[in-house]
Amino acid sequence: MEKKRAWRLILVGLIVAFCILYIMPSLVGTGKMPSWYPFTKELNYGLDLKGGLELRYGVDYKKAILETVRDLMIRTEEYLARGLAKKSKEDEVTPADLAAVRAKVTMDIVSFDTLKVDSTDEALLALLDGEKVRDDLDARFDRLDGEGNSVLLRMKDNEAAGIKDRVVTQTLSIIRKRVDAFGLVEPDVRRNGDSAIDVQLPGVSKGQMDMVRDKIGQTARLTFRIVDNKSDFFAGVQDVFDAFKASQGEKGASLAMVDYDGRKQVTADKKSLMVGFMRELIRAKKLPADHTIGFYEVEEKGDGGAVARKYFRTEYLFAEAKVSGDHLTRAQVFYKESGEPYVSLEFNSLGAKMFEEVTAAHVNDYMAVMLDEDINSAPVIKERIGGGRAQITLGGSRSPQELLAEAQSMVTVLTHGAYKAPVHKIHDNQVGPSLGKDTIDAGVLSFIVGFLAVIFFMAIYYKASGLVADLALFINLVIMLAVLVGMNSALTMPGIAGIVLTMGMAVDSNVIIYERSREEIRLGKTPRACIEAGFDRAFWTIMDSQLTTALAALILLNFTTGPIYGFGITLLVGIICSVGTAFGVTKLIFYWMLDRRIIKDTISI
Repeated sequence: MEKKRAWRLILVGLIVAFCILYIMPSLVGTGKMPSWYPFTKELNYGLDLKGGLELRYGVDYKKAILETVRDLMIRTEEYLARGLAKKSKEDEVTPADLAAVRAKVTMDIVSFDTLKVDSTDEALLALLDGEKVRDDLDARFDRLDGEGNSVLLRMKDNEAAGIKDRVVTQTLSIIRKRVDAFGLVEPDVRRNGDSAIDVQLPGVSKGQMDMVRDKIGQTARLTFRIVDNKSDFFAGVQDVFDAFKASQGEKGASLAMVDYDGRKQVTADKKSLMVGFMRELIRAKKLPADHTIGFYEVEEKGDGGAVARKYFRTEYLFAEAKVSGDHLTRAQVFYKESGEPYVSLEFNSLGAKMFEEVTAAHVNDYMAVMLDEDINSAPVIKERIGGGRAQITLGGSRSPQELLAEAQSMVTVLTHGAYKAPVHKIHDNQVGPSLGKDTIDAGVLSFIVGFLAVIFFMAIYYKASGLVADLALFINLVIMLAVLVGMNSALTMPGIAGIVLTMGMAVDSNVIIYERSREEIRLGKTPRACIEAGFDRAFWTIMDSQLTTALAALILLNFTTGPIYGFGITLLVGIICSVGTAFGVTKLIFYWMLDRRIIKDTISI
């Protein structure tokens, strides 16, 4: 038994030595450690102690509702075409049927939640009475009478509220997943009001800040759309283009209408100009609802292969995207034979079937692979493509490291899904410590004073046994700090309070054990019997108090964020470490002292 306890002491010593080595960078700083030192991880600090990045995003839930209204417009057109042609739901709607309806009906989205249908054909409008809209078209919309020969289909308030809540909740979940995937320290992501989301990232570097800003703000909706290369759309919107270019002043100098592949296209040095132009087309009602605009990033190379100029070019596309990131099951980074990385995509069974159908129906057409409004590539469909696989290539004259970083970040956002609605940055602040240096210094000082006071009290009141408790307390603190560093936790001011509290609770466990042992001493029992009784009979008393506190810590972890979450982390870790050191270290030391005859007739307690 003595040999077994000796090995346990050696094991405890090795664990403590490892923990001390592990937390050394946190105590002296990584920059002061030698280059060969195996551990580089430091204890992180929360936004209240160290500062960091604070972001707020607004969720454009109206855009999600608008997409539902656009879908309703397409289905309404098909519904009216069936009614005009006297066809049932099972009958296919032909292009001739749609053309017949378009000759008699004009549809326009007059608000993000309202579709206006104009027609002089009263029989067609009669198909949109309230009961038929509810039963045959979409029960989420009410039919209202518009001005003149028009009908309004307006989304019900409760349905719009439900979409808003779902969209904001989904966006919150996706932002959390993206931030967690970046490996940042205890990010605080929470909902603010009806449609805003706050993100607080403590102690992040400038490079991490730029990465977070870029990827959180990216909608990352992957779509596959067919290019409408039979339409010279931009030639018909020259007036809108001229007016928009004039409104941009000097910023619009790079805007140009050029001939490309027999059609007019728009180019600009900045993507923001392209986005603004597209919004102007929508505002002027020049962009058909069944089409959209995508943007290529083009590189012009000069002598020696160097990039001479980068600019963006438009492409006119069909809006319908039967295959999208919603059908994605896996996104991975692979390498071509040349060593260039690319992103491999795998679709689920429905996505594979739809991809095969789309490619079969559009042989010799161009298919644009899009991430949000950016066109990654637009290859020609040469034949039906089965198997449910596709790939995204990463062009540009960048280094292999930059291409790999982009591929990995793209996989991150694709894996965790796209936002169901656009997010817009409301504010972006790089903040300093919120508590101030004096408050932080006072908190650290209180921890040091409290720790030293406990050590002196135990040594004076419980003599040699108190020194054993002090040693266990030191081991408890070292292990707890090592666990916090290993968990990538951020230490906050409430977290420091949690450490101080758990130090007191760890000493309290020893006090209960020692007082119980004193009772056995008064009964005249041997030192070994006193120690055994003290530990055995105090066990459940200690466990009861620690379990109830641990339950409170678990509740904090589940229902709080930020600094209070940090308090819950340190409290729970401290409880586990204090119980472990009380019964795994203190008890082991006493038994070792008994086996070595350091404790003979009496216990210094």
